Amino acid sequence: MIDCAVVGAGPAGLAASAALAARGVDHVVLERDRAGESWRAQRWDSFRLNTAGWMNRLLGEQARDAYATGSEVVRRIERLAAACPVREGVEVTRLDRAGEGYTLRTGGGDVVARAVVVATGDQNQPLVPALARRLPARVAQYHTASYRGPGQLPDGAVLVVGSAQSGCQIAEDLVAGGRRVILATSPVGRVPFWHRGRETVEWLVEAGFMDQRPRDLPDPSVMHAAMPILAPGRGLSLPALARAGVTLAGRPVAVDGERVVFDDSVAANVAAGDAFAARARAMVDELVRRRGLDAPPAAPDEHDAPVDLDPPSSLDLRAEEVGAVVWCTGFGGDFTWLGASLVGADGQPLREDAAAPAPGVWYLGLRWLTRRCSGIMLGFPGDAATVADAVRAHLGSRPA
Repeated sequence: MIDCAVVGAGPAGLAASAALAARGVDHVVLERDRAGESWRAQRWDSFRLNTAGWMNRLLGEQARDAYATGSEVVRRIERLAAACPVREGVEVTRLDRAGEGYTLRTGGGDVVARAVVVATGDQNQPLVPALARRLPARVAQYHTASYRGPGQLPDGAVLVVGSAQSGCQIAEDLVAGGRRVILATSPVGRVPFWHRGRETVEWLVEAGFMDQRPRDLPDPSVMHAAMPILAPGRGLSLPALARAGVTLAGRPVAVDGERVVFDDSVAANVAAGDAFAARARAMVDELVRRRGLDAPPAAPDEHDAPVDLDPPSSLDLRAEEVGAVVWCTGFGGDFTWLGASLVGADGQPLREDAAAPAPGVWYLGLRWLTRRCSGIMLGFPGDAATVADAVRAHLGSRPA
């Protein structure tokens, strides 16, 4: 029996490993594929992190204003994994109680541990709406996870569904590749890249925005919202995409043969992005006022400029020569292997902050695990330290 088993060798699992090692906890990291596999298999060719190097210190030293490519992230994950006790190609299929610890069932034999850290994440299983099954067979369909670039798709226009982080960046990628793009939008916030002389995200971190906890939110529904839009090193918005030639449409609500029907939510979706941007600026302005900082006034932002909207109520796929649809409709996580006692009716882990209801089990890398930043690299090291402290305390209270 080992002290602790970490399940998942992505950035969160490797952060857990480093924190456990620093506390002298004997552990192993079990990874069903290769370390950082979702970063290899589920990123498009032109992908870059939309967070700067100073937010991703987990990945090692890098320029403060660097925006790593997908392949660079993989290389850095591989270097981290080389320094950790990672066993690749070991898929955990079930977790069972075993006396004072747990048995992790795998195809290569059981692993028994006194404590378990689940770091498989909740953003690696592609989600596609049922509407996809109604599209004509001639239309090629992709998800964010399988999209690589414009050259991968058949000729013709492309319908991109979903305008959160991935949808907006993939729409840009397709336009840069010479494709005509129809973007079915959704209500997603956007972060102004620059405000009052600094990157807005830098201000927001300083203001405590990233450390907001679920229990402190006046509106808990915020936890289910998509991450606000921010491109690598610059701003991004629905109006900017429209000015670049993207046709903005509402949410698809029906498919009838070759015709896709949209609702009339485009104006509201643009407004949702603008409203979040205004709240972000107001938070920065309040921080500047409260601290008496000598910050320059706000500069004009091109993404605030209005755009004329004439969204289609429907789209004839054949008439508009649409050859492909890219579903940028998000990801989920598979937690069925945990067993019914650890998973709620919605399929998500039951927990209080990082702790499962069963003693000796913790989570890492979930959105809003303890704070707003828990689901991104900025938050992994802090949450990993908290979980590793809890693991060490748990082990100290158990017989060897």
